Amino acid sequence: MTVETEIHKAHWTGERIARLGFLLGLGWDAKRVAEDPIIASTPNNVHRQAQRFGLGFRAAAVAMALQLPPDATNHFEAAAFKRGLTRDAMIRNLLVEVAADPNLLDNILDDGV
Repeated sequence: MTVETEIHKAHWTGERIARLGFLLGLGWDAKRVAEDPIIASTPNNVHRQAQRFGLGFRAAAVAMALQLPPDATNHFEAAAFKRGLTRDAMIRNLLVEVAADPNLLDNILDDGV
């Protein structure tokens, strides 16, 4: 039995489950989650465990396929990289924050007119 095989058969501890949920919330895909040192699994097992624990790839599945101008794409990608997020997770976080403050949302929309 190799070390890698042993890792894949490791129990899903509370720490690993919490990390799985956290990474899914960031919008990471199964391959990237599987490569995380705490998760240390396969993409297929990540999918199975996410389903087992009632977690989903909703953030990644709901991530918008936005066609942004190159400058905007570069700004979002730089901001996402700085925070260890994917571009889509960064955009989602930004939209959630803006939507949480109706005045901010109105100000942004009204200034753009």
